[in-house]
Amino acid sequence: MESKDKLKLGLDISKINHMISRKMDASIINTINDNLTVSQAYAIDFISMEGKDRDIFQKDLEKEFDLKRSSISLMLNNMEKNELIQRVAVSEDARLKKIVLTEKAIKLNKKISYAIDLIEDKLAEDLTAEEIIIFYKVLDKMRNSLK
Repeated sequence: MESKDKLKLGLDISKINHMISRKMDASIINTINDNLTVSQAYAIDFISMEGKDRDIFQKDLEKEFDLKRSSISLMLNNMEKNELIQRVAVSEDARLKKIVLTEKAIKLNKKISYAIDLIEDKLAEDLTAEEIIIFYKVLDKMRNSLK
């Protein structure tokens, strides 16, 4: 394969990721119309979805969003100031604080989920169920090859 014909999967994935991020961010910003950052909107959506089955802690957000402890801590402090979350001690270990959404955040999450669903639906509209399955298999292979 000549150098000009080389695959540029990483670059192409980066480009589509950037396009998706821009569309998702715009959709969320247009839908919520609030003093809320896009990162906070994603955090609310994550806590809402994952928090149905288990307690959510700061380390869960660090892992999910691949961000440093200090970045997540700052975001959570701002969310707490804006009455979007509460940090609640757990009985097993008073040092551990689970993150709980407030009523305000739960109401906002309906709008956030709607905004995310709009873009997710747009991404999948021209794909068959089989293509989506194949896409996830390919993603898994790529992820595993980078470990």
